[in-house]
Amino acid sequence: MNLTIDLSEQNAAELEAQARAAHMPADRYLAHILAQALERRRRRNAENLEKHLDYIASQVTPETTTEEMEAALQEALTHVRPHRSWQP
Repeated sequence: MNLTIDLSEQNAAELEAQARAAHMPADRYLAHILAQALERRRRRNAENLEKHLDYIASQVTPETTTEEMEAALQEALTHVRPHRSWQP
C-alpha cells in the first residue's frame, strides 16, 4: 500500500530522527509503528470480546434458547467492533 501522510514539520523531523535511531528508512519505520498499533488494537478487541462474552455467559440461565445465545453473541460483537466514521 502506498500512502501519503501530511505531517507538521516538527512531527516529520521527530519521525525521521526516530527512524534514524532505529537504523531504518522513515517509511519502513512508520510501517512498523502502524503494524504494531494495529496488532495491539486487534489484541485489545479480542480481549474485550472475551470479557464481554464471559460477562454474557455469566448471565445465561440453563433454559436460554439458541436464538437468545446468538443474539447475545451479536451484541458482544457489536460491543467490540470499532465504530466506523467514513468521512471524505
